[in-house]
Amino acid sequence: MNNSFRLRRMRMMGDRRAPEFAKIVARCLIVRALRRASLRYALYGQPCVIAFVLPFASDADIFVEAAQDILRGQAGDRYASDYRVVYWNKPKPVRKPSSPDTNLREMLAENRLFVFVSELESLPPSIRSASDGIVDLATPDIDVLKIAIRAITKHFVPDDAISSVAGEPLSILNQIFKPNRDPAPIVRRLRRAKDAGADQRSIRSIAEQPTLDDLHGLGEAAIWGRELAKDLNEFRNGLLPWADVDRGVLVSGPTGTGKTTFAQALARTCNVPIHIHSLARWQAKGYLNDLLKAMRTAFDDARKAAPCILFIDELDSFGDRETLDGKNEQYCREVINAFLEALDGVEGREGVIVVGASNLPGKIDKAILRPGRLGKHIRIPLPDTEARIGILRHHLRGELASEDVKDIAIRLAGASGAVIEQVVRDARRKARYERRSMRLADLKHGLPHQVVQSDQAFHRACVHEAGHTVVGSLLATESGSRLVETRVFREVLQDGSGGKTVFEQLLGLDRGRSAHLAKITILLAGIAAEDVIFGDHAEGGGGEDESDLHQATLIAATMEISLGLGESLVYLSSRRPADVLARVRIDASLRTRVSKILDECFKRAKNLIAEHSESFDGVARVLMECDAIGASEVERLVSEKFSLLSETSSNGSVTVGESFNP
Repeated sequence: MNNSFRLRRMRMMGDRRAPEFAKIVARCLIVRALRRASLRYALYGQPCVIAFVLPFASDADIFVEAAQDILRGQAGDRYASDYRVVYWNKPKPVRKPSSPDTNLREMLAENRLFVFVSELESLPPSIRSASDGIVDLATPDIDVLKIAIRAITKHFVPDDAISSVAGEPLSILNQIFKPNRDPAPIVRRLRRAKDAGADQRSIRSIAEQPTLDDLHGLGEAAIWGRELAKDLNEFRNGLLPWADVDRGVLVSGPTGTGKTTFAQALARTCNVPIHIHSLARWQAKGYLNDLLKAMRTAFDDARKAAPCILFIDELDSFGDRETLDGKNEQYCREVINAFLEALDGVEGREGVIVVGASNLPGKIDKAILRPGRLGKHIRIPLPDTEARIGILRHHLRGELASEDVKDIAIRLAGASGAVIEQVVRDARRKARYERRSMRLADLKHGLPHQVVQSDQAFHRACVHEAGHTVVGSLLATESGSRLVETRVFREVLQDGSGGKTVFEQLLGLDRGRSAHLAKITILLAGIAAEDVIFGDHAEGGGGEDESDLHQATLIAATMEISLGLGESLVYLSSRRPADVLARVRIDASLRTRVSKILDECFKRAKNLIAEHSESFDGVARVLMECDAIGASEVERLVSEKFSLLSETSSNGSVTVGESFNP
């Protein structure tokens, strides 16, 4: 039963023993902090060690009681001894024949441990290293105070009055808001006396957190964020007009790549506050009018706090007006229109940087992504090996400093930052339960379960990736792509691929029919190589989105119905994958044309592999022996080198763009 439902039931039953106002606020702040720090599993009874930094030392007892209520409510009184909540200020005098270290070991042996400190420096090193996370608790804001006011008092309190006490210590708020007591007179006095102390506390809290320089694997997003920090600093000093500052960006990428973490680190790098919102959070306020009011309030609050970051998660949930239909069309259209109006801002939004995040950028309304709104699009990719090493080091927080974690990073190929963080968390928990320091073996123990490929399966994976590699090198100039690396894996996830070949797509080159056909040929070269060597091919070329067959089909169909590179010049669809595949499913004639293209490219790939069998055998042999091969080694082995592409790249006329992974 959640807290809000419990409070409603208590009021309906006339229970006069309602929780104190401050404790309700404290519970809300703890829950929110855990969710924003991606530690929400601590709310569901799972083992954890969490450290909280209090905004005010005077509120320690209130937060401790609130945390006890949260942990006690997870599993009932039967497991009342399964957790511990402590406020760690300074080591107390020893009363028993035990030492503080012994007490710490006893604390860390608990299944669930919440530790509160008034200053980060007072947190014991053993708890710091063993903790799943260290969370800064925010001061109460207007939304949290509204929730508590509705639960504790029958009196109406206007928003401007509530905002005047936002940020005050809970010990003071508890005296203001009491059951059946009109808080207005005290609120008026506090409004006159309020100063900027809360804002300064917010800035200090931001400064204590990681910046973009502390994070790894963000790529272009980190570069853009550092440049924005410089621009905002000049804007604050009056050296740069707001018109010259990037005011909006869309950040996209696979789940777990750290889009929310990027936004928080961006705010810390820029030394500005961050306001986190989403359409789902606004919808939770009630009906359409309540949603729109919450949306406008979010932008108004951001303007008042400018310069600041306004982060809007899951931007694709707004939908696209071009694809709206059904009974909710008018509702969704009004929401999108209101959001566009808020982005434009009749009153302007000077100093407010809007950062939108999405896993599905293709589903976002084009008007939202218009220049002047969220016109810049930055993709955060899954981290490469070096980035994975950096992410591991970041979450290890100085532990295992003398150990080489590269092998761990390699075995985490394809893992997101969130998965890597979970691996470290599991390793730290294992060491904690065994009451010892962490070892490298603990990290290996926490790796996602992997399956060792049989010799036959590994051989097939090497042949498959050698096909992509050789054909990709032969058609480099024609396709406008450049080989980066080919790697095969002896151990794979149960649902993972046995290998990966990465190409960089170069911008500024020919994008005619032959270039698209060459890319399809490269994509199909993996199963073509299997067909040449084994007489058939396995399932590794298809089965899921972004597979070889999925990408090849999309390119072929897009040529036919969108780009005018097929049998007809008629434009039938946008090039968005969902639109293209929907057309393929319903149009038998289109399926026939696409199938013909795929068959011809498949035959071409087989012919190229047969014609360059010596180079192919050399690449496959290197993969069998070394598990990986780089571009320079492939260039040495493949008889037809891509010298023309190398010359084009070196003269500065080509820009490296997105990569595609057959």
